[in-house]
Amino acid sequence: MKAKKIYTAVAVILLIALYILIFSFSAEDGEQSSAVSTRVTKALVRGYLGLVGGNGKTVAQLTLLFEGFIRKLAHFMEYMCMGFLSYSIVYLWRGTWKKGILAVLLQVFLSAALDEFHQYFIPGRCASFRDVLLDTAGGMAGILLILLWNGLFRRRHFSPDGADSSGKE
Repeated sequence: MKAKKIYTAVAVILLIALYILIFSFSAEDGEQSSAVSTRVTKALVRGYLGLVGGNGKTVAQLTLLFEGFIRKLAHFMEYMCMGFLSYSIVYLWRGTWKKGILAVLLQVFLSAALDEFHQYFIPGRCASFRDVLLDTAGGMAGILLILLWNGLFRRRHFSPDGADSSGKE
């Protein structure tokens, strides 16, 4: 029981930090956001080209080519972490619970919608329902990771009260 409480506390702290991170990125104006996105993409391209070989001209071309994809991937990953952390708490205390999945998806969807609404008021930014859907898909991926992990790697499925599925302690 103590380990569950510690995990829950850590997961809640990480969720709060994630919300702060997401909303601080959303508070950046269009120019700042684009500059960050370009720097991250350029660093990833340089790392990739360092492994396979390439030149400076290739860095600029690939950065332009992949910046949009990297930006959307970042959205997806942020909300995948949100879905993972949120559903891990639900799963820890309730086990596999369909209403919990729906509740976490609703939390992720509303968080994404509020994030996009917030961006609507930031100069150089816009709100996109496609981003809300992408973010929600990321949240679902986080939930699926927990379900997949439990299905593949756990021999015994534990219920929230500490007993395994057969009712034994």
